[in-house]
Amino acid sequence: MAKALGYLKYGAANMHYGKLGRLIGEQIGCQPLPQLPVAVLVTFEQREGVWHWIMRPQVAEAIEQLGWVDSEHSTSPEEVEKTADLYEGAIRTIKVNAYERSGAARGKCILHYGCRCAACGLTLAAIYGEPAQGLIHVHHLRPLAEINATYQVDPIEDLRPVCPTCHAVIHSRIPPFTVGEVSAMIAGQKKK
Repeated sequence: MAKALGYLKYGAANMHYGKLGRLIGEQIGCQPLPQLPVAVLVTFEQREGVWHWIMRPQVAEAIEQLGWVDSEHSTSPEEVEKTADLYEGAIRTIKVNAYERSGAARGKCILHYGCRCAACGLTLAAIYGEPAQGLIHVHHLRPLAEINATYQVDPIEDLRPVCPTCHAVIHSRIPPFTVGEVSAMIAGQKKK
């Protein structure tokens, strides 16, 4: 599968399949999720010392129902000669909800906490120097989309400064990780 998707090694592809398995498992209410979330999508079978992933029939059927497979013209990974050319930059219109944020609340949060990431403790200026002085994201501890209404924000209680990387990790799942959970992840990795 990794080769068919253009990955040099299987680890990156496995990570994506695991995330997909977790998302699907959560959406269909698979409780508890398997230790390997990809098991929501596949079963495993060892043949001649090599582990094979076998797509669950329900997953194959769902993919066919979505029209993602042309069974008459499907190919195996060995038959794929060249990955398709990739293009970017096309313009398309997307309608999204944008929740207004208060610049004044952001400023008060930074005035109180400073520009040090509440999760990892770094400042961007310490890494990048003068051009990054004062740069920091401000994270809502309770997502605005969850509130889904106008509310009076308390910059000290409701907001925290976080670096862009930690902010991306916080929002890498639904519901978001807490700042404390991301701090614990970092601490756990440092112990290894």
